[in-house]
This record gives sequence, C-alpha cells and structure tokens, in this order.
Amino acid sequence: MLFVFAVIPLRSEESKTGSADANTNSSVPLEDRENNQTRMDIFNQVYEHRVMLRTGWGIGKLSPAILNETGPAWFQNSLFRQITEPGSPLSIPYKPVKDLGVNSQFWDIRYGYKNKFEIQLAEDTSLGVYSRDLPASNNFFSPRTDTYWASAFEGNRLLRFEGVSQHLRFSYTHPFSKIFMIGPSVNFHRYTERNNISYGSYSTSRAEATVPNKATWSIGGDANAEYSMKGILPGIFAKFKLRDWWELRTRLELLDRKGNFTVLGSQIIQEAFSDGSSNLSGVLPAYGGKVRDKGTILNIESSFQYCRFTLDIGMIRQDIKRSYDTYLGDTLGGVPRSDYSSRSVYIGFSEMSASVKHTVTEFYIMPGVSFFYDADKIY
Repeated sequence: MLFVFAVIPLRSEESKTGSADANTNSSVPLEDRENNQTRMDIFNQVYEHRVMLRTGWGIGKLSPAILNETGPAWFQNSLFRQITEPGSPLSIPYKPVKDLGVNSQFWDIRYGYKNKFEIQLAEDTSLGVYSRDLPASNNFFSPRTDTYWASAFEGNRLLRFEGVSQHLRFSYTHPFSKIFMIGPSVNFHRYTERNNISYGSYSTSRAEATVPNKATWSIGGDANAEYSMKGILPGIFAKFKLRDWWELRTRLELLDRKGNFTVLGSQIIQEAFSDGSSNLSGVLPAYGGKVRDKGTILNIESSFQYCRFTLDIGMIRQDIKRSYDTYLGDTLGGVPRSDYSSRSVYIGFSEMSASVKHTVTEFYIMPGVSFFYDADKIY
C-alpha cells in the first residue's frame, strides 16, 4: 500500500506537466491556449508599470520638397519675368529629381501603465550629405531667343539635408481580445529642417544683344533654407501579439504642421565679355514666409522580447504635401537680372500656387531595455 500511495502523486504531476506542455504547444493558437488567460494589459503577465529606453539606426530614401518645388517654380518665375524683362531666358526643367539616400538616428523613452496607457518622448533625425556624383540637383534648358543663345545648366543642388522630428505622444489602447489592442493617440509634434543648397545658371548673349557675346554663369555659393514647424497630430495605435515574445505594432497619424521658413545665402556670378575681360560679382538670395505640411505618418514595427530586453525592427513612411501661405523675397545684387536665373522674384506666386511632395521612407532597428514595477518590487 505504501508503494502504491507513493506512485499516485508522481503520475499526477506527470499528467499536469503533460497538460502544460500541450497548452504551450506552438501549434495551438496563442488566443486558444489555456495557459494564456492573462490579457495584454499587464506587462510580462505580471507587472503594471514599465519604463522602456530605446535607441537605434536606420537607412532610407528621401524625395525632398526643396528640390521638387524648384523645377515648377523656376519655370513659372521665368515666365513672369517676360512681363518686365522681355526676351530673358526661360528655365525649362528637363531632368526629374531622383530619390536620395539618408541615414537615420532614433531614440525614445516610453512609460506604460497596464500596457493600455503610454507616454512616449521620441526624436528621429534624417541626415543626407550629397556630392556632385549624386543626382541631388535640378537641371534646366533655356531655348534660344533673339537676345540669348540656347543653354543648359544645373539650377539648384542639394548639398546637405537634415530633418529632425520630435514627438510627445499620449496613447490609449483598449484590449479587444487577449492578443489585440487598438485605440487613439495624440502627438504634440515639432519639426525642423535644414537644407544647404547651391544655385547655378548659365547664359550667353548673342551679337544682337545690348552687351554682345557675354557669358554669365554662377561659379559657386550656397544658401541655407531652414524650416521650423509644429502641430498636434491625431492618430490610431494598434498592437497584435503573435507569440508571448513577439508583438506587432502600427501607428497612423494625420500630419498637419505649420511654421516659418527662411532662405539666406550668397551666390557668386562671373561675367565674361567678348574682349576677354571678366569680373566676379556677388548676389544675395533672401526669402522667407509661412509654410505648411499636410499628410500622414505611418509606422509599422515588429518587436521581439527576451526578459527585459527588446529588439524592434520597423518602417516609418512620411507622405507630405508642402505649401506656402506666404513667400516673399528677392535676389539682391548688381548683375543684370535678365542674365541669370534667380530662385524667385519679389513674391513667390509660383511657390504659393501649388503644393509639392516631400516623402521619407526609413527602415530601422532599435534595441531597448525595460524596467518593470508593481506593488512588490522593481524588476
């Protein structure tokens, strides 16, 4: 009897273990496992509070507004110039702008309560530095007129791009099942953009011109175009738990930010005359006004967790239309305006007449570490 009595508990434990193994069998859907009774609204099925620190890096593609707006703007502005300067060269874009590569840096700090309420402070920076070997420019063609020969030239080149997005997000996700949560979010957003650009143009007057056989071209110089905007972005945030250690997250935000922009720099113009003489002159491009970005920000992220450590791999896509409420400025200098192409003339009617696209697509990887807390301890 003692032997039988001793064996019964052992077999009972084996039965429990076998049942537990069946419950954790990966072939059984996570939603249906008997040991998955805890919903997603507790971290690690234990803790109520979490603080997460993450940092990471990425690569991406950029279609910058500063170049996308230049082709239409310079062409329309050269048409406007015909009113006051008949016969001045037209600037007709003939080469589309290609996407450019960027490198990205990310960091964020998150505090979560019961995996429902979350506060996130985040910053992501997109940086691109370009040389003459890269297609970071607009190219133009000027047809022959009674005063000027036909010519082709590079009108605007992007030398450096830096876009910095800062986010303060508040989110609530409601658990609709043990593996799916969704809810609203709001993002108090600030954005700064710095573009280092260089202008160029080329024209040669004909023998019939007032100053015959004069070549005028831009040999250098650069300008800084800076944007500063902010806005409040509503969005939807969703989480989907595929495994205990694997979660998918996605966030879609409606982008609407407003602010100011300035363009200020210098441009060196060389004038070469028929008698062999030449001289250098400086002109000053100076513009400013009100700018607005509207569009969407989409973030899709796959998160892998081991104890307190996470590894997140994701994508951020920004689809933006940039428009100008006000665009004022001019290029100041002593060189006859009809001999070179300037960015704008007095009032940027062409810049204010339509919106231009600005898109950024980034893929990133972000390792992170979490600290958990409940009534008993910090882990």
